[in-house]
Amino acid sequence: MLEILVVISGAVLMSLEILGSRVLAPDYGNSIFVWGSLIGVFLAALSLGYYLGGILADRRPRLSFLAALLAAAGMFTLLIPALSPGLAARLAAWDLAGPRLGPLSASILLFFVPGVLIGTVSPYAVRLRSPATEGVGLAAGRLYALSTLGSLVGTFATAFFLIPAAGVRELVHWLGVVLLGTSAAGLAYARRWVAASLVAILLVSAAPPPEEGRPGVINQEALTSDGLRTVYEQDSFYHHIRVMESGDTRFLRFDNSWQSGMYLRDPFATRFEYTDFFHLATALQPGLRKALFIGLGGGSAPKAFWRLYPQLEIDVAEIDPEVVRVAREYFKLPDEPRLRVHAADGRLFLSGSRERFDLIVLDAYYADAVPFHLTTREFFRLAADHLAPGGVLAINAISALEGPRSRFYRSLVRTLQESFPTRYTFPVWLSNRDPDRLRNLILLATRTRPVVVPELIGRAAELGNRLQISPLRDYAAGVWTAVPRVEDVPVLTDDHAPVDDLLQLEGLQ
Repeated sequence: MLEILVVISGAVLMSLEILGSRVLAPDYGNSIFVWGSLIGVFLAALSLGYYLGGILADRRPRLSFLAALLAAAGMFTLLIPALSPGLAARLAAWDLAGPRLGPLSASILLFFVPGVLIGTVSPYAVRLRSPATEGVGLAAGRLYALSTLGSLVGTFATAFFLIPAAGVRELVHWLGVVLLGTSAAGLAYARRWVAASLVAILLVSAAPPPEEGRPGVINQEALTSDGLRTVYEQDSFYHHIRVMESGDTRFLRFDNSWQSGMYLRDPFATRFEYTDFFHLATALQPGLRKALFIGLGGGSAPKAFWRLYPQLEIDVAEIDPEVVRVAREYFKLPDEPRLRVHAADGRLFLSGSRERFDLIVLDAYYADAVPFHLTTREFFRLAADHLAPGGVLAINAISALEGPRSRFYRSLVRTLQESFPTRYTFPVWLSNRDPDRLRNLILLATRTRPVVVPELIGRAAELGNRLQISPLRDYAAGVWTAVPRVEDVPVLTDDHAPVDDLLQLEGLQ
């Protein structure tokens, strides 16, 4: 029985840590600060749990007391699904200390106590298995090995199978149920029948999972605080995916990041203005034949290019197969030979491709967490090698043009200039023209000679008339001609790409 308690507690601990990233993601994203907070909090909890477990084991070396500690851990774990949505959202709204201390505070409040209680198990088990000094080394080695084995099972099962199969809140709930069930078994084994019965009663009452935590169980009448109605919700291997509607618009959201929008009455009409800026690449490289989009979202840009350029063959590399399915089912992404979608990482797809593209569109960046391997010198060299003569690399980045929020943009420019001597920046101004403000920035990069601004505006106006996208001329006229200062930002490389830190700086909060 002691070995069973050790294995299960190890499995639950690692499963809870992995699920913690999905608990925090809707409010804090999936940045390195979220993972750093979770890992740090669980390590601190284990350290304290090991210490307290040793003390308690010497004072009360009984299996029944260890089982009671597991019951307490189970009850605290059961509270997490109920507390996490309101708590994490409130902390994020208060914006306590920005992108670092926000997720750290939430991690402490939600996971520290159950982590400490689970951490008491291994040292307690060593004391019970080897009451005498002799043989304690063998007992400790064996039990810690079993605990680590349980952690491996919890890690692989949660990451590879459970998260896509069930809702995060439901899974956390069942971890609490597992701890209570293990505690009841331990108390019964120790013949503490009254305590075992009480825990069993609690277990039975807690067993049904919360309905709202199950994927596919959506209350379409319920509205979020900002008036949105959720029509689909699912956890994939990479994101917490939500499809939401408001009025005549359907939106796609990953974690805490808005991805795509679509008018329900006209699925091909532009909903988010930045996607139309990609057409400016055609002003630099007329007669597109082959294009690659890295990142899909709801497929707004790929399906628009598919419709407006009948000669164009399009490949899309999207790392998340669930996103591909959602784009087809909820956002009218065409499924036909001229628009091929590959469930693959964009960089890996490009590395394995022998094609040369007239246009590569990189639309896989978020405001709070950027896939660093799609920002580096090595990646841009790879992209340059896969462009046809005169080809264009288009990038959708979220940053500022100037000020403390501009470091990511300026670092991109410094990195791009090593492979692309010609670059253009088009801010998506919307209603605010403050260059210090975060916004979508569309960067176009080529290896051809620059096109002077008046000629570029003329080409964009002609293209806008042909595509019936009248603002294209204004988009081209808004090209940002100021040369950014880059000496204080790093060149991003596979070895050193601190993109999370570049995004999250003073003034961002």
